[in-house]
Amino acid sequence: MAFGAGVLLSVLPLPGVQFGLQSVGAVTDLPEVEATSPDDLAEIRSDTASSPSGDRVTATDEQVREFTTIGFRFDTPPTGGVYVRVRDERGQFGDWEQLSVADEGPDTGSAEAARAVAVTTDPVWVGKGTGYELSVTESAAAEAEVVTVHDQVQRTVVDASPLAGAAPPFAVRPRSDWGARAVDGLNVAPKLQMGVIHHSASGNNYTPSQVPGILRGIQAYHMDGRGWADIGYNFAVDKFGGIWEARAGSLTSNIVGAQAIGFNYGTVGVMILGDYSASQAPAVAIEGAGKVFGWKLGLNGTDPMGTARYVTGGGSNLFAANTTAVLPVIVGHKQTSSTSCPGRIMEQLNSIREQAKTWARAAGGKSPTGAVDKVRLDKSYVVAEGWAKDDDTTSPIDVFFVVNGNWYVVPADRPGNRFEVRALAKPGNNQVCAAAINVLGGDNTFLSCTNVVK
Repeated sequence: MAFGAGVLLSVLPLPGVQFGLQSVGAVTDLPEVEATSPDDLAEIRSDTASSPSGDRVTATDEQVREFTTIGFRFDTPPTGGVYVRVRDERGQFGDWEQLSVADEGPDTGSAEAARAVAVTTDPVWVGKGTGYELSVTESAAAEAEVVTVHDQVQRTVVDASPLAGAAPPFAVRPRSDWGARAVDGLNVAPKLQMGVIHHSASGNNYTPSQVPGILRGIQAYHMDGRGWADIGYNFAVDKFGGIWEARAGSLTSNIVGAQAIGFNYGTVGVMILGDYSASQAPAVAIEGAGKVFGWKLGLNGTDPMGTARYVTGGGSNLFAANTTAVLPVIVGHKQTSSTSCPGRIMEQLNSIREQAKTWARAAGGKSPTGAVDKVRLDKSYVVAEGWAKDDDTTSPIDVFFVVNGNWYVVPADRPGNRFEVRALAKPGNNQVCAAAINVLGGDNTFLSCTNVVK
């Protein structure tokens, strides 16, 4: 549904106080710039396999307080490419990376969008950075700001929301496990219609122990650099298959995220940590994403294998506001906005959907309904007619028939969810039994057994 439809509720996670790592973003101006040297241009081309254009300048800062994550923001979308390399704790600069301008955010017209920064790059997690070099066009440098995220040990208020009644049928690490900052005032949708998969477009060379810090860095960048209310995604899955609650309240409610502009209300966003532009995500990560989608969509009676008719909110560069977008229930980010995200995970969408279908069964759903309202003879055939539907999907469902010991499956795809089956009749008594098939894999609905004599 479009933003503003239905009833918006306020979610107030239960805060806890503890000593631990707190990640906070700092926004500063660029230092003085100088023309990007021919040697640097050659290195950029070599490291990124791209061609920077325009009158380029480089900003260098080797005296930054140690940071974990870096990104940049601008008044207007930069042209010619944005390139950065980071100085590590040993004082060595790494390879140049090209940064994408973010194409996600709160839906236009929402309260969260009103305080958001419009133009930012995606964040880059670096572990321990002590400096950076940025190469952009001269016009982009004039309006650029740098966002760095810093970890510090302090007395913090963290999100420690209880999970009463919300435990999924698989392990999910709560926000307290990664030291999430407490937030409030997030909105809830009455039903989930879709799921959107992302990748973080950050590095893949992380260890299990580094995942909490990566999530803290993304949250701080989203809140302090982009002006969002919280981390944008509902859930995160790491390359080891670990599943993490990301945006506050997502375990217990249909929290509205900021992960797919124009498609946030009534969707669940899952981010796989890593950059999968050139390679597919690990199978365990795909399985983790499928678990989350299946469980959350199944709780809402939405078929992960179905088709959605989604009325868009504002801000997507593919769909105007209040457009009815007809899309699969589970989509990649690039199907909602012009972006390269989620890279080659697009090739794995069918695997995610199949996993989701399996896990939706654990969440339940509504049983199908229907009736066989006519059984008749038509020359040498027994003909059965009726209707069947399942409120967990807008697509036609299948009806299973047994006629004289032979079985048939027909779709209820005629107007009014009607079906018809024709089977060869035999002399004497002909028995016709039918059941409507549950799309989420739960109990099928027995319709009738009827006898007709030839």
